[in-house]
Amino acid sequence: MTNRLRATTVSITDTGRVRARNEDRLLTTERLFAVADGMGGHTLGDVAATCAIDALKDALPELESERERGEHESTITAGLMRAADEICRYVDGDPRGTTSTSVLHIGKAAGTTIAGVYLAREPIVFHVGDSRVYRYRGGEMARLTRDHSLVQEMVDAGEITDAQAHVHPRKNIITRAIGTYGPPRVEFAAAEFTAGDYVLVCSDGLHDELTDEEISDVLRRASTIEQAVEELRDAALAAGGHDNVSIVLAQIGE
Repeated sequence: MTNRLRATTVSITDTGRVRARNEDRLLTTERLFAVADGMGGHTLGDVAATCAIDALKDALPELESERERGEHESTITAGLMRAADEICRYVDGDPRGTTSTSVLHIGKAAGTTIAGVYLAREPIVFHVGDSRVYRYRGGEMARLTRDHSLVQEMVDAGEITDAQAHVHPRKNIITRAIGTYGPPRVEFAAAEFTAGDYVLVCSDGLHDELTDEEISDVLRRASTIEQAVEELRDAALAAGGHDNVSIVLAQIGE
């Protein structure tokens, strides 16, 4: 059995230059870290993102007591299902929508994307929507998630390139979320991390403004993890800051 990894995390979140409020929420612990990007406007997005993060916090003791990857995935999924129910109750006082329909009531809707990492003995990456997880190792960056979005489907079908997707006018249309689009469909992937790796979790407020190459360049130049998150935030704002910008950067250790 391999030893459990731990992480030192640094995070930052910014409203950006266009939005009136910050609807993103973050979770940072030494083994579980995540970014939730709320949608819905006013207080709805705030609540949706908070529900998702709180669900992961509540699941942590159970995750820590489990040993198998399948158990971890089930626990995370169950927690996010409860978050979807809570979002629906907030919006219209009736949780029925999370099992079959969107959360809609008198023209209102709420939901959140999420991406995160749990450092089990077999680490896992999970996400719903277009928040992302990257691994940075030895000067090279790899994206560990694939967006649940319209343009990602177009890329997968060979209709457009990654570069075209980055500037596509419909790049913000997602196909999965928590609290809308039906029950949460959480995607999981096994992840291989070693001590010294950096793991970046971010909202689309970062990767919509910066390409993967630009993100990697910032990580390559930064001399500290604190400097890295600040420079990523500043670069996203300088590129337009059209959305909330949220970043968790974790340095993997033993």
